[in-house]
Amino acid sequence: MRVVDLRSTADVPPPTVDVLASSAAELARLVGTLLADDPAAFDVGVDRVAAVRERVPADLLDAARRVAGGDDKAFLVLALLAGELPPPGDVAQLLAALRDDPSLAWRAVLAHHAQAVEGTPGELLPRIVEGDPTAVADLRELVEQAPCPASVEALLSQPPEVFGTEVADVLERFEEAIWPDLEAEAMGPIHRDVAHRRQQLGDGAEPAAVVVEATNGYELTDDPQVERVVLLPSYWFRPWLVIARRRIGDHEVEYISTAVADEFLALPKEAPTPSLLRLFKALSDEGRLKLLRRMSSGPISLAEATGELEVAKATAHHHLSILRQAGLVTIRGEGRAKRYALREDAADAAHQALAGYVRP
Repeated sequence: MRVVDLRSTADVPPPTVDVLASSAAELARLVGTLLADDPAAFDVGVDRVAAVRERVPADLLDAARRVAGGDDKAFLVLALLAGELPPPGDVAQLLAALRDDPSLAWRAVLAHHAQAVEGTPGELLPRIVEGDPTAVADLRELVEQAPCPASVEALLSQPPEVFGTEVADVLERFEEAIWPDLEAEAMGPIHRDVAHRRQQLGDGAEPAAVVVEATNGYELTDDPQVERVVLLPSYWFRPWLVIARRRIGDHEVEYISTAVADEFLALPKEAPTPSLLRLFKALSDEGRLKLLRRMSSGPISLAEATGELEVAKATAHHHLSILRQAGLVTIRGEGRAKRYALREDAADAAHQALAGYVRP
């Protein structure tokens, strides 16, 4: 694997990289997993998700769906907020933060849903999260002139404190209902992953290389505003990558929910690893193979991938996500500037992964 620092000037220092184990973040991601429409998209599997769902009171699942506004990713926003908690980042700390500032959850979830409002300027979202008193007024003015998602209308129509209290109540009930039996299952692998990444950084590994490995292909951008990157490994939300930024003072912090690496899971000895299954799932589709061949000539954008496959943008994005999860491509950049590139060792990695399993 080769990692190249493409930052604009040598005078711009790379961001510091921290790796955190947060039970508060993991509980919120577990809730998001349970609310997802497609449990087959998670490494834990359909049966495991169904078994946990059966243990959750029906009215609690309904309450979680209500506060999420029909979007399971709303709880991922709360998970990334947990990255700002001091160690150990446990559930009690997150609940205390949400109750001390009842509008915090409302602002964070509103900013998440506001991304779907046509014409929303990028700078408005962090202002909403930060509690800028003029930001919500600017959003209200914007939605009067553009189509507004129902989730945004619902949030704007209720008091922030009421919503924040309901979110805290939902998380607290999930903690009481299922977390005591599930915490060790998730946090054991997470702590092992965190210890490994911290050891890599402590031994002098390039932070950019650690991020690429931990995220299975996400390359840090050359944005000088990003002063710190926080990795928050997840057991339940594997294999998905979730990225968000928070402005703190004059700089930004990038929070990345990563997937716990296979080597830190307690897997049956003869079972193929989740990464091996993802790899050959990625290679089993003609369209994804076409994208890999196209990327052998250089990086591509989402728009170029859409044109290459002659499919909808959402479908092309899905294919590119599967290729990234399989460790075959890297992603770099933000928004329309995001580029997808073939990893140099992709073909060799596929061969070695299969050989390692069939000829241990």
